[in-house]
Amino acid sequence: MRDGREYDPLLLVGNLPFLAVALFVAGLSIAPTMITTMSLIEQHVPRAKLTEGMTWVSTGLAVGIALGSSVSGWVIDAAGARAGYGVPAVSGAVAVAVGFLGYRRLSRPAPQRGGSHEHHSEREERHVA
Repeated sequence: MRDGREYDPLLLVGNLPFLAVALFVAGLSIAPTMITTMSLIEQHVPRAKLTEGMTWVSTGLAVGIALGSSVSGWVIDAAGARAGYGVPAVSGAVAVAVGFLGYRRLSRPAPQRGGSHEHHSEREERHVA
């Protein structure tokens, strides 16, 4: 007789060392995602507002994590632990949909932002010399 837990992802782990490895592998996607996100911001936000653009994205990430945790807790309380795994699945689907909706905007060439980092450094060197 099945007790409904045979499909829980944590049952696939089995022990703590394997859980650590599984979480490490899952976390490997975080750094490339953040690098890609910040690169897109740098390409599409005017230089004068770059800090603000990166701050908005970081704030959105923090709010998303907080809301995801809260919603997962509500779902788990209402429908059980198995239903809680649906929250990240739905959130991921929404993120993919938003990505597809914004793809055309992000795939366009970014407007010229004026002055690259190298040019700025060269100007500073001329003023110092």
